[in-house]
Amino acid sequence: MSAYVGAIVLTAAISGCSASEPAQSEEEGHATPSGYWEGDGTASEKLMNDEVRTLTRTVEFEFWFAMNADGEAFGEIELKYDAELIVIGLPKVTVPAPAGMSISFQPKVGGKMTDLDPTRTFPLVGILDGDNLTLMIATPEEKRETLDFTIRGDAGVSGSMGLGESGDASVGIDGGNAQLIVIEIDMTAFSPFNGAAPVEKRAGGPYAARFEEKGEEYAIEWSARQIGGEKREEMKMTPEMELELRRLKEQLGLD
Repeated sequence: MSAYVGAIVLTAAISGCSASEPAQSEEEGHATPSGYWEGDGTASEKLMNDEVRTLTRTVEFEFWFAMNADGEAFGEIELKYDAELIVIGLPKVTVPAPAGMSISFQPKVGGKMTDLDPTRTFPLVGILDGDNLTLMIATPEEKRETLDFTIRGDAGVSGSMGLGESGDASVGIDGGNAQLIVIEIDMTAFSPFNGAAPVEKRAGGPYAARFEEKGEEYAIEWSARQIGGEKREEMKMTPEMELELRRLKEQLGLD
């Protein structure tokens, strides 16, 4: 089972200097990347992709953060998740019918996100190391509220669906005498971030970051830009955010 590699498409318009362009953070008369930033994006990956099963999960998200003079970023991210399981090409099933007869039919199995509110909000931390920006959800995966995913199958269908990072659950679907099989699974609220984004200053404009990565089973693309000024209430630092920032620095070899 493939581990999720986050995939993100982030559109943050980056324009040149204009009368409405926000003031840049300055240090000794020079523009710096510190200050307020905003970004958004999408992520997707095929967790399963064989001749019978395709399981895809996606996420759309928006985030903001304030970066200090040390390149440390603290903010918040809002993510809206989705997932779909498509099963095709299953063998026909024959079941007994009245009067000694039997009926054959092509069984159907499928799954989708059934969470009434698949939106999750988490604190966000990040670090600017040279010209590279790395972001991380500041809530450990095991502490994030899970999402409801439901598989439905016709009677007579049997199989196993390993969901890997989605709780490492293995789901058996066995019809027996039932007419419909319904299995509910807790899916992980996964992080869309994977890797560092190069940061550059646009001529006459703000600093901006963009990350893009694509593979056969996933795609990643995100960007963010410096807005200038505090557009949100000041983020209150929590011990959890400080811990995740330290972990991030350790991963990057900065501590």
